[in-house]
Amino acid sequence: MSFLQFNFCIFFVILILAYYILPKKVQWICLLIGSYIFYISAGIKTVGYIVFTTLTVWVGTIIISKISENMKIELTEKKETLTPENKKQIKALAKRKQRIIFWCVLLSNFGILAFLKYFDFLSKNIVGLFNMVTHHGTVPMKLDLLLPLGISFYTFQSMGYLIDVYNGKYKAEKNLFKFALFISFFPQIVQGPINRFDKLSEQLYKTHRFDWQKFKYGLQLILWGLFKKMVIADRAITLVNETFKNYDNYGGAITVVGVLFYSLQQYADFSGGIDVAMGISELLGINMAVNFRRPYFSTSLSEFWRRWHITLGAWMRDYIFYPLALSKKMSKVSKLANKHLGRKAGRTIPVVFSNLVVFLVVGIWHGAYWHYVAWGLYNGIVIAFSTILEPFYEWLKRVTKVNTECFSYHLFRILRTFFIVNLGWYFDRASNLNSSLYMLHNTVANFKITQLLDGTIYKLGLKEQDFRILFWATVILFAVSVLQERGVKIREFLSKQNLVFRWAVFYALIFAVISFDASSGNLLGGFMYAQF
Repeated sequence: MSFLQFNFCIFFVILILAYYILPKKVQWICLLIGSYIFYISAGIKTVGYIVFTTLTVWVGTIIISKISENMKIELTEKKETLTPENKKQIKALAKRKQRIIFWCVLLSNFGILAFLKYFDFLSKNIVGLFNMVTHHGTVPMKLDLLLPLGISFYTFQSMGYLIDVYNGKYKAEKNLFKFALFISFFPQIVQGPINRFDKLSEQLYKTHRFDWQKFKYGLQLILWGLFKKMVIADRAITLVNETFKNYDNYGGAITVVGVLFYSLQQYADFSGGIDVAMGISELLGINMAVNFRRPYFSTSLSEFWRRWHITLGAWMRDYIFYPLALSKKMSKVSKLANKHLGRKAGRTIPVVFSNLVVFLVVGIWHGAYWHYVAWGLYNGIVIAFSTILEPFYEWLKRVTKVNTECFSYHLFRILRTFFIVNLGWYFDRASNLNSSLYMLHNTVANFKITQLLDGTIYKLGLKEQDFRILFWATVILFAVSVLQERGVKIREFLSKQNLVFRWAVFYALIFAVISFDASSGNLLGGFMYAQF
């Protein structure tokens, strides 16, 4: 059941009526039932996976919290008789027990995710390597396993909760069904955001009175998300699919056009889907974590990834980057580098290495293909070199006396980052690593700028009318983004305008979504990140 399908509208109307009409104390129960209905509608055969994650994480964290509580009780009751050595032993024993539970839950859940997403990939590559050595010609085992809806998102969210409880950030939720709601809350299940327990749980469990202002804001955000998805993304994808599928039929200029349209399509699809999810959540009186902050206005690749899929980046930072960069082994490496290479190298090496690991994981998370691995490494390497060469850049700016405070320099940094990001999309969107490299080579060696002028661009699946619609819709998206970048809160701004202007804007968006919907040829307009 997609957010864009009519049966979802019926489901959500029934749910929201029950949510606000029934006694307030059962609101969270309505959400839990509704979330499982939504999840089961995607396939009842896969519901066991989310139930397994919910049960194992809930039981595991309850045990971890109980071990911690028992340790504190024992230390308090026996504080008069315990020696410092005894206290250390009690704490070490408790930590050892917690560690066993923690790793069992973590590895079992990530193991399921890895098996479902990467078994075929690993089988193909292991057998391929075996065949290269033995020349046997063995056929790899292929299971074609079906990924449960949103498994990456709810796995990451639940593992973040597990790590936080293990680290003592907060106590485990004792109510199984309330915890089940945190994991399965349906607006987040399709494509995120990856929420944190301490930020979302209180909103899920407390009562919410109907708030007309918040309800209006939610509807406006949904409308804006539908505009981005159905008018822009589902129109741009036609051209993107053609250029990436038949890349060897076109020169480099058309390849560049395809990459630029992919940049637009992916952003409009993903951020539009997040807007719809957050708008639905706002209709229920619940605010989820922000997941996009106009990434194409970034002045560096690092900043771009802090603005794009913010919750995934924050998850990687808190649960992979910091634990790795601040680990004892990395501290030893830092000290060695400090001693032999200087203090700057000692500070830089842990950051560079941890960043490379993070982006390798992000690449693998995107899919079980080598071009995703290359895409992740490309971003990690660029950021690593930026970190290493930062002192050189500062020196160069001082020597050349470049004015770094002016608009032109700021614009240069934005355009430079846009170029670097789009170079990475070659690896992200292509069907395999070979086609990525071919398209990159074709862009440089066979540019053929004449194809931009001889009508080839109109043979890529989009009619002239669609190009015009896409152009003006993109202009609107850009204008709104510029205003937001300057601090204008669009929904608040509109609420202060007179009735005629306000409804003219709303009707124009509604008309655009209904009249210029291009989703019919795109699997009912399904969101691209739902596959994760």
